[in-house]
Amino acid sequence: MMNKLILKSDTRPFVLQIQERLRARIRSGDLKPGDRIPSMRQLAAQSGTSLGIVKQALTTLGTEGFLRSHPGRGVYVAESQGTQRGVALVLPALDTEQTLKIVKGVKAGLGTGSARLLVMAADFDFQQESDLFLSLNASFVAGAIIVPPPVNRYVEPLRALRRAGVPFVLLNIVPESLEADSVQSDRVQIGRLAFGHLLERGHRRIGVVDHSGDSLTHRELREGADEALRGAGLRFADMPRVITDVTDLQRRKPWSNGEKATLELLGQHPEVTAIVGMNDNLSLGVLRGARKAGRSVPRDLSVLAIGDLNSFEVSDPPLTAISQPHEAMGFEAAKRLVAMLDAPGLLPVERRQLEPRLVERSSVLTIPLET
Repeated sequence: MMNKLILKSDTRPFVLQIQERLRARIRSGDLKPGDRIPSMRQLAAQSGTSLGIVKQALTTLGTEGFLRSHPGRGVYVAESQGTQRGVALVLPALDTEQTLKIVKGVKAGLGTGSARLLVMAADFDFQQESDLFLSLNASFVAGAIIVPPPVNRYVEPLRALRRAGVPFVLLNIVPESLEADSVQSDRVQIGRLAFGHLLERGHRRIGVVDHSGDSLTHRELREGADEALRGAGLRFADMPRVITDVTDLQRRKPWSNGEKATLELLGQHPEVTAIVGMNDNLSLGVLRGARKAGRSVPRDLSVLAIGDLNSFEVSDPPLTAISQPHEAMGFEAAKRLVAMLDAPGLLPVERRQLEPRLVERSSVLTIPLET
């Protein structure tokens, strides 16, 4: 019987408690090589926690080399424990188009060396993702590549990870108050491209469906928008804008917040001729919201998406978008981490920015420039 994996007196995340106590039982010989451990469902029921947390704990122990999974038979204590170190890739979710590209790029960047990749995903739960940072340990993970939440309040777990001696590279999002190695697309340039394109097409009454992220990355995007708007005597802060809650991800209908925000924006500012969706899911919602509001895109309303999806090519109409090189970002992040591991503590902090590109489709209409 597996009991006392979770202690009320222990305030640490459940995933850490489960890992530590299973690890201790293996090291003490209480669980011996070849012993089968209870199923994930049994462990979840016995410890009073979720199946997802148990799965994360066992996955990490497997990467450490303490456990081995045999499909159809179960999970067993490995014959030799704790000898393999790996590289963790921590993601907000796994089953999105962007994260799959990132995984592909990271694998290519790590190459065929001895580093073993552990992919950890949080199912769109930012608190769970920050708990994953805390589950990493320098005794078994050589380093980590992390796509952090776009909210600065989750920066402390990253600082704790650094104090624990685990080198890491941030990917795609950079918090405001943390100096760290990072690889992302050039967000200032994204802002320039998006708003500059609408200005070139004659639009001056531009609305924005935004999210509440307060990362450095998001601030830089707004700065790029201002650089483009300044020449037309406009400011991003003066744009009609509806802000959605970045932590409310609506996984089953990821476009729903963007749809609601668009209906609100058009209700309050029917004069807008174009709307920018500040990420791909919000942009899908903009398209749906415009349709519900009786606006034809692009005849009545132009739409530009920040972020690109394969589905944008076949949407009605195909969405003009700013494409970000997620696979290349994953590749460069992996190469940077390998360089850091080869020269521990010797490299200065590097912030690498890759070029985005404008993908013109059919959702932005050229209109006469107002005088």
